[in-house]
Amino acid sequence: MPNRFIQIIHSYVPIGMLVWLLSWFIPYYNQTERIILFAAFVVVPLTLYRVFESANHKPVFFMKILVYLIPIGAIALAGSFLLSSGIFSGLLSIPWGFVTLLISALGVVLLIKSSTNLGDLSKTIGFMYISIGGIWLVAHQFGFPLLGFQGQIMLLTVNHFHYAGFVTPVLFGFLHEGQYKRSLSSIIVVLGGIAPILIALGITYSAVLEWLSVVVFTLSLLLYSIIVFTYVIPKATSWTKGYHMLSSGVIWITMALAITYGFREWMGQPNIPIPTMILFHGWGNAVLFSFIGILAWHATLMDKATAGIPFSRIQGKGKIGANVFANLSVLDQTPTKKTTGLIDDMQAYHSKQFNPKWLHEDIIRFYEHTNEYELQLTPYWSRTFQLPAKLYKRMSRWLEQMNFPLEAETTELKVKSVILPIQDDKDGRDNVRAWVRTYTESKTAIYAALYSTHLSECTRYMNIAFPLPYSQMTSILSLRNDTEGSLVLTSWPSEVTSGDQGVYFVINQKAIRLPINETITVWKDPESLEGNIEAKHHMWLFGMKFLTLEYRISKKSQRDN
Repeated sequence: MPNRFIQIIHSYVPIGMLVWLLSWFIPYYNQTERIILFAAFVVVPLTLYRVFESANHKPVFFMKILVYLIPIGAIALAGSFLLSSGIFSGLLSIPWGFVTLLISALGVVLLIKSSTNLGDLSKTIGFMYISIGGIWLVAHQFGFPLLGFQGQIMLLTVNHFHYAGFVTPVLFGFLHEGQYKRSLSSIIVVLGGIAPILIALGITYSAVLEWLSVVVFTLSLLLYSIIVFTYVIPKATSWTKGYHMLSSGVIWITMALAITYGFREWMGQPNIPIPTMILFHGWGNAVLFSFIGILAWHATLMDKATAGIPFSRIQGKGKIGANVFANLSVLDQTPTKKTTGLIDDMQAYHSKQFNPKWLHEDIIRFYEHTNEYELQLTPYWSRTFQLPAKLYKRMSRWLEQMNFPLEAETTELKVKSVILPIQDDKDGRDNVRAWVRTYTESKTAIYAALYSTHLSECTRYMNIAFPLPYSQMTSILSLRNDTEGSLVLTSWPSEVTSGDQGVYFVINQKAIRLPINETITVWKDPESLEGNIEAKHHMWLFGMKFLTLEYRISKKSQRDN
């Protein structure tokens, strides 16, 4: 359940980005409001997703509320900014205010439940700071002055605590947890934790304190940038390098403006107009430093998580189809032994979480001698995804890969399957075999997949690669026992440990974890014929189930063999 909530929050990032981009067609928002909306629709969900994804403790109660409250709060806030300050505008801003307060409370819970290291502390500080932005936001929208301030300066404070207050300490926390120069990163965490509130106090009470606090904050950011360029970027993959270079490089420009502006304010000689600061400092910190910075650490953590996973080197070159492996010249023409199943021995998957002896013998027989079986397939697409499914079907029918049937075509389809030996040196993994499934009537491929296994931390995973044009998709499945001798294979992370399981898009050995998950349950009906089993294959996108495939698996007749 927690992992599903995390994926739903993840879905708010691309959806929020689309809604935010469409909001530019509405000419009534000023630049500061657009920056705040960017935080509400994109940056806050992305930051929460990344923190939840890497957290040891996942607070289900808070995540469940945030799943419902984030989109409501962001959309209501967009409506609030269309109105002049007053009671209606204020009421519409309250849901987002609740979001910030909930995030603040969540930060405290995460700190209590997790280890009390500086990385967790830094993230907690960021989570608590955003509530200050929420309070000032609601006050501004109601038209209530705070500490003698009103108007634009209040919105700038909201902006400050959604980015410098919220995102920056989270970035510092990821840096500290990455074991990069722990002595310096500790200083960065401390300076970055106190600087945002000092800046706010300086704006309120003292130009001198404001400028000095900006200097302290700038120092923490520049130290962060130096460590990233010195220790993080040299070890990063090419795509991840680009994210870090852009995020950590732009901070030298945006903070130079902040130092200059603060110093001029202290001297009583302001020479940088507020609109110019918003354009360069505001947008630079919001998009390039904060948004790209979270993406950079997301990519860094993904690279670290996938570093030990062996991915297939076989990629397609266009249309896939049933003959893809012959066309790519990767078939093993002289195998040392006949390959008959998806795996050679189910006992190889034995672990603390999975005991093959508890499975029904017919299930084991199917996986070890897959060539002896035929399949009947029944698809059930979710109503929400039926229109996208039709568009997807047009592409998959031509590609002949992951070419799942539509419910509208037929309720039941017969599937022919064959197991083929593959050259390990061409694939890069061990003991590889292909499973090609085609529709019996049309002879078109449903999918062509490369099956292997790998061992990680005493757990053996099923490692399945699907060739795509000049790339491939890999599904890493963990195995566990279910009730009455049934088997569950899943890509969902464990509630206890993350593990290698997941669905990845791989291009030239660069793996990107996709917001897709699948679970396959295989069981034996006691009343069915000997050798016959059933399976149900559930698939999720961003935590929302979009397709269920039901299989009836039976032994082939002697004539078919």
